[in-house]
Amino acid sequence: MNAAVDAAVFLLLLGAAVVGLTAADAGPGAADADADGDADAVANVLATSTATVNYTLSPGARRAAESGADFERTAGPEFERTTHGSLAGLLARAAVGTAGFGDDPVTHARDDFRSAVRDAVAARLEPVGLRVDAVWRPYPDSPVEGRVAVGEVPPATATTDTATLSVPAGTRSLAANETRDFSSLSSAVARRTVETLAPAGQMRLALRGDAPVSTLVGYRYDRLAAELNTSVDSRTADADTEAANRRLAAALAPRVESDLRARYDSPEDAAAAVGVAEVRIVVRTWEAGR
Repeated sequence: MNAAVDAAVFLLLLGAAVVGLTAADAGPGAADADADGDADAVANVLATSTATVNYTLSPGARRAAESGADFERTAGPEFERTTHGSLAGLLARAAVGTAGFGDDPVTHARDDFRSAVRDAVAARLEPVGLRVDAVWRPYPDSPVEGRVAVGEVPPATATTDTATLSVPAGTRSLAANETRDFSSLSSAVARRTVETLAPAGQMRLALRGDAPVSTLVGYRYDRLAAELNTSVDSRTADADTEAANRRLAAALAPRVESDLRARYDSPEDAAAAVGVAEVRIVVRTWEAGR
């Protein structure tokens, strides 16, 4: 099992460090809730507790093979992975790793990882009266989104206590010169989105490596290109991932600009709503039985 190869393939060496933590009450009578403070405590456990998870890339390989990807086989030791990190970092990696357009992940290579992370969180925190949602979304109502949830949705009548963690998503925050107008902002968000889904440096190493890693990464680029109605075949054939990412970002940018112009009165308002560089983890607790 090769964690370094896994990182080179699938993107998501998110730092385990949590960069922000806030706690807030939500719901009627929350100030008097018996669960008051529990969400903050749970968030601290997510930020500071670590876990090792084992998973396989085989589900993604099987789905890719059904779509024509060239695998000699779709199971075996070369598909098995082990990784370690904070629970918050693992949740963030699962959210980004299973991101896609609508409800469909770009690929399914991280499906088993998401399940393993859910199990690890549930094993550390009894998921009764608890809901954890990790969400990566470049901006509100973005066509691209990744999420993972642990626990049940709170009952409508429950009084909930809420805390929020922010974990790096693996890309840079927006620079001031990228937010001066809608066009610049949209291009920057599109570039950051593509870079999060397919980090150029890691993808280049993977494409130049051995199967099944190279095959899985090639399939990821094929899926991204298909979703964005473009082609990057010649670029990925040469492992020119920077050129491939520019092509993908150029195809995504008009969709982003249309969304932002429709929803915000100014580029400044739109930029304030952009969250492409972070995964937000929201913890909600309530008294079970209410």
